[in-house]
Amino acid sequence: CERVIVIHRGAKLFDGDLSELANRFGALKTVTVHVTGTLPDVSRYGSVTERTADKAVLAVPRGEVAGVASRLLADLDVLDLSIEDPPIEDVIERTFASGDDEPAEPAPAE
Repeated sequence: CERVIVIHRGAKLFDGDLSELANRFGALKTVTVHVTGTLPDVSRYGSVTERTADKAVLAVPRGEVAGVASRLLADLDVLDLSIEDPPIEDVIERTFASGDDEPAEPAPAE
């Protein structure tokens, strides 16, 4: 879609592009690292949201992603590394979580 409008409790929380919504409320990126052998503790690289013996999914602040990816590649025997925006459902949930109980800007009546 070209335009997203998020309304919560009668207040318009967002009106714009989907990418703008992700940038505004998606402060984190998802970094998935898959290694050869057993994965050591990777909590120093970001918040671990999922982990198996050889793979971890990390939540990393947008501004730190390049440095974290570089350190992971330098420190570990990496088979695969991916960086993604969080699922849009998570972004929308954060959008709602940021809203006040009192509407700041009522949605227009239709």
